[in-house]
Formats: sequence, C-alpha cells, structure tokens
Amino acid sequence: MWPFIGRAQERDAVRAALRDGAGILVTGEPGAGCSRLLIEVAAAFDHLAVAGNDPHVPFGAFAHVLPISADPARSDPVNPIGWAAAALRIPAVLTVDDAHLLDPQSAALIRHLVLHQGVRVALTARVGLPLPGPIGALWKDGVIARLDMDPLSQRVTGQVLAAALGGPVDTFTLRRLWHVTRGNLRFLTEIVAAGSLILAYGSWRCEGEFVFSDRLLRLAEESIGELDASEREALEYVAFSEPADLDALISLTSQGAVERLERRRLIEVIRQGAQLRVRLGHPLHGQTIRSWSGQVRTRSLLASVTQLRGTDAGAEDGGGALSEREFEVARLAALGLTNREIADWLTLSHRTVGNHLCHVYTKLGVNDRSQLAETLMVM
Repeated sequence: MWPFIGRAQERDAVRAALRDGAGILVTGEPGAGCSRLLIEVAAAFDHLAVAGNDPHVPFGAFAHVLPISADPARSDPVNPIGWAAAALRIPAVLTVDDAHLLDPQSAALIRHLVLHQGVRVALTARVGLPLPGPIGALWKDGVIARLDMDPLSQRVTGQVLAAALGGPVDTFTLRRLWHVTRGNLRFLTEIVAAGSLILAYGSWRCEGEFVFSDRLLRLAEESIGELDASEREALEYVAFSEPADLDALISLTSQGAVERLERRRLIEVIRQGAQLRVRLGHPLHGQTIRSWSGQVRTRSLLASVTQLRGTDAGAEDGGGALSEREFEVARLAALGLTNREIADWLTLSHRTVGNHLCHVYTKLGVNDRSQLAETLMVM
C-alpha cells in the first residue's frame, strides 16, 4: 500500500465530523482515495466497518455481523429494522464504504442507528450516482456533513510518487503521468507497477511511452460504470471527435444522455470562443471506449467527426497553424491510431502520414504522441 500523503486536510475534516457531529459522507470518483481515507480515519476510532456490495441482498452490508440463525422477516415481520438494530453490537463509529451500493434495508438500518441510537457514521460513495433514499436524507436533512474529494493535484501526485518510489520523479515525466492519470491513484499505481518508469540520473523517468496493461484498461472501464444505449453512443462520439460540439452531440444522441454523463463526470463541457465543446472526463477513458468499436463501427463514428468538430473548429481551437490534412492526421494520432492505421483510414501512404506527423510535431512544438494528445486537448 502506498503512503498516505496529500490528504491531511480531508482526514482532519472527517475526524472532526465524527468527533463533533453525527458523521460525514465522502464522495469522489473511483481512484480518488475515498476508501483509503476511510481506512486512515477509522484507525483512530473503535469502529465497525461495512460496505455496500449488492443492492438486491437484504441487510447484505451487515451480513458478517448479523446473527445467522435468525431471519429478520420471521423474527419480527413488522419491524425488521428494529430487529437488526437490537441484534447488532455497534461501537460508537460505523464506517460504510460504497454507500451507493447499499441495499434498501441496510440503508434504512444505518439511518436508524444514526438518528435513534447515536451512532456516528462515515460513508463513501461514488460521485454522480444516486444514493439510497435513507442515506441521501441524512445529508440533505443536515444530519451529517459532506466532503467532495477531488483527484490529487500534480504537485501532490509528485509527492506521493516520490514517497512510494523512494526518490523524485523527473518533472517532464510527472507532467505526462498527471495528464494521463489526472491524479487517479488506481491508474497511477498500475502504470508504475507495469514498469513504465526507470531510475536514471537521480530521478524516476519514462524514456518512451507508458505501458497500459490489460488490468489498467479494465480499471478504466470499471470506472466508467454502467451505461444505457444512448449514454454509450454519446461517449463513443466524444471519444472519436473530442472536443466535440455540444449542440451537434445532443442532436446525434439526446439531451438527457449528455446531461447524465456530465453529472457523472464522464464528460466535461468547456467553452472555446463562442462555442461549447465536450471532452471526456478522463484521458484513459478514450482508449477504453474506442476499444469497444470494431472496424465497421469505428468508420461510422469517424464519419461524424466533421459534424461533431464544427465547421470552424480548427480556427477556434488554435489548429489554424495546421493544414486540414495535418489536423486530421494529428487528431487520429492523438487518439492512439498507428501510422499504418491512419494511412488506412485516410487512404494515404504510410510515408505521407509520417511526413504529416513530422510537420505537426514541428508546428506544435511537441515530441511524441502523449504531448500531442495533451496539446490538442487544450487547443
């Protein structure tokens, strides 16, 4: 387990909420460190730890501490919550990981314990996903506090890496790492574990491309979560065309799908000049989403790129220094396509694609595809 660094303020806030109030709800994206924060805080209290896992199993979060010889429905069919509360021996503090996955009975029991038995609670939940009614009510009614966990900043990411690796990370490598992971500890640990970094000249650095292991891509897909058909389609469009024109994306999919994706932070809406544009909420999601599509689906999605980019996107986003063909080659290269794949898509020779990329690198002042993707993202 990596050192716990950069979250002292959040740790103190959770401790204070448990010491002085009824508790706190901590929300964040997968990999933000909510679960680790809960472990660090809980160590200072006599506590019981439970976790949401299956919303369809009654009292599933408490299965490991409730009596196995009694059925709550049979013991007290009128008041199963009262039965469960009486059967438990809970210390002063209850910690609940993944509260968004709680079953209704466990959620109701937690609310009962807080309101009627004085139990203090610290919960974590994934941002953007609905909470069970009893849990949401604890926060909305002001019974417990709420803390939203942001991903680690680039500076703190460097501190965490230095502590974990036993030495500093090269400044350029750190900037690339942070761009790829956006401070997500799950992704960061996987890239390091895959052997992407080497120790040279007194610092850790990456001399080539980062290694994206199968496990890393699975974690990226898990962090996306479940999608309905319209949400999946909208994400695919953005993955192949970002930054996509917001109005064009809505016309191709639906307003509701785009709103839901933004609420879950799977996409970001940014202003570029007079236009609103959409990009993915995390860089690693792009490679994952594009891997869903076969050749036929990919061609179909790429056919919509012009509409999604907008007629004057190149002029607005700074791509005016590139020719139309250079910009198209750069965009496909930033999406992760090889020179051969780009040549196939655009019906060009392999050498022509290479020449275009050389011109792109020179005009934009970048040295590799990671820098190219970062530059195009902010253009």
